[in-house]
Amino acid sequence: MKRAITFLFLTASAGLCAVEETPIDPSDDFSPMMLAITLILLAVVLIIFAIGIVLAIIIAVCCLILVSLGIVSTAALTGILRQKFSSGLRALHYQLCAAVALPAGIVAFWLGVWLFSSDIPLPAILIIGSAAGICAGLVVAFVLDHAVGLAYRHFKRPPTESTTAIEP
Repeated sequence: MKRAITFLFLTASAGLCAVEETPIDPSDDFSPMMLAITLILLAVVLIIFAIGIVLAIIIAVCCLILVSLGIVSTAALTGILRQKFSSGLRALHYQLCAAVALPAGIVAFWLGVWLFSSDIPLPAILIIGSAAGICAGLVVAFVLDHAVGLAYRHFKRPPTESTTAIEP
């Protein structure tokens, strides 16, 4: 109640001050510097708005791809069946790492074949690169999973009492 009364008092006093102010002198002209600053700020706002739209489109396309591949739904199903949110999140983590590393494995193997001038056919490059990428992604996911688990257990540990405390 005090906040509402204070707000009403401040609003009323601001209104009274606005009424008592002298009007702007009509002989004052618009400053060109103010126009430049306004245009610059408007350009910055439009650029930030455009960046936000582009990021939203990228995120929407990524979500569409993940849903169409079944990564999100299988991770959610894993969490529901095990009745633990962390299991679903862990499944999503492993699947995302494998899906991201798959094209990287293909590109890395293709670059290796190109650099060493090997005569490996394209289907073999795709199969071997895919397998290597998925394996590398799962290894990275495994390492990150265990690193997060170690950090969680380290920071979850309750503080121990000091053995050098002086008792009276």
